Amino acid sequence: MKSRRLFLAAITAAFIGLTGCSFRTSSDEWGSAGSKPKVLVSFPGLYSFAAAVGGDDIVLKSLTTNRGIHFHGEVTDREIQLARGCDVFLANGLGLDDYVVKKLEKPAGNKKWNAVFLGKAINEDWLHEGECNHAHNPGEKHDHGFDPHVWLGIRHAKKMVEAIREEFKKLDPAHAANFDRRAAEYLKKLDTLEEDGKKLFADKSEKKFVTFHDSLQYFSESYGIKVGAVIETKEGVEPTTDDINEIVRICQKQKIRVIAVEPQFPRTTSARVIRETLQKSKDNPVDAQFAAVDPLETADEVELSPDLYERVMRENLANLASVLK
Repeated sequence: MKSRRLFLAAITAAFIGLTGCSFRTSSDEWGSAGSKPKVLVSFPGLYSFAAAVGGDDIVLKSLTTNRGIHFHGEVTDREIQLARGCDVFLANGLGLDDYVVKKLEKPAGNKKWNAVFLGKAINEDWLHEGECNHAHNPGEKHDHGFDPHVWLGIRHAKKMVEAIREEFKKLDPAHAANFDRRAAEYLKKLDTLEEDGKKLFADKSEKKFVTFHDSLQYFSESYGIKVGAVIETKEGVEPTTDDINEIVRICQKQKIRVIAVEPQFPRTTSARVIRETLQKSKDNPVDAQFAAVDPLETADEVELSPDLYERVMRENLANLASVLK
C-alpha cells in the first residue's frame, strides 16, 4: 500500500512539473458534478456514510485520504478548491475536525458555505468524555469535551447516517425518495453488522483488550467488549515509562492479552514494548498478542466506496475475535 502511494505521488509530481500547474481549479475538482449536489466529507470514515445515502445523485469527495485528520496541519491548495466549490461540507465535529473546517472557511470564499457537524446529531448521553491534555489539581473537575470517535459506534453511526439523509433531502428534494431508500438499506446493514459482531464475542471468556490510542470506546460498547487500558492517552504523545509500567500491571492483574494496534502505524512503538514486557515477565508472563483495528481515519483514495466502512469494520471484528479466547 505504501509503495503504491509513493508511486502515485511520484507520477503526480512529474505531471505537475511538466504542465506547470501547482493545483487544479475548482471547476476541475467538481467538473463532473453538473447540477448534482457537491458533497465534501472530512475523512474516509464519513465517506462511506455519504456515498451509501447519496449514491449516483451526488458527487462526493473526501478532504483527506492518507493524510490523517488528527494531524492535518496547514490546508492545501487542493483542499481550498474543494471547499470553495462544495454545496455541503460534512464534518464529524466534537473537537476532531472542527479546526480544519474553521481554517478552510475564509480562504475558500464559498458564498454558500454550509458546514454540517454530524456529531451534533448524537444524543449527549451516548457520548464519552474526551481525553485529558492537562494536569488536575486535587479534587478539581474539568469538562474535557467528548470523545470524537463516534463513527465507530453503531448507534452513533446510525444517527450520523440519518443526519446525512436529511441534509441531502434539503439539498435535492427531487431525489428525497432515493435518499430515504438508500439510508434505510444502509441502516439495516449497520444493524446486521452490530448483530454479527456481538455474535463473534458472545462466547469469549476474554472481553477486555488494550487499545493504542483512545479511539475504540464506542466501537467496543457496540459489540459487548471493553477497553481495559489505553497506551496513548494523548494523540501523538508516547506514554512515559511509568505509564507503560502501569499498563503492564493492569494487564497482568486482569489477564488482558490483546493489544489493538492501528495498521497505519509501525508496531515498533510502546505497544511493542508492552507486548514484549508481558511475554517475557518471569513472575507473571502474559501471552500478549496484537490485533489490527483500523479506526477508518485514513484510506487510500482508490479504496473510498460505500462499502469501505462495513468491510473494514468486519475485518476489525474478525481480527479481534481471532485472538481473544
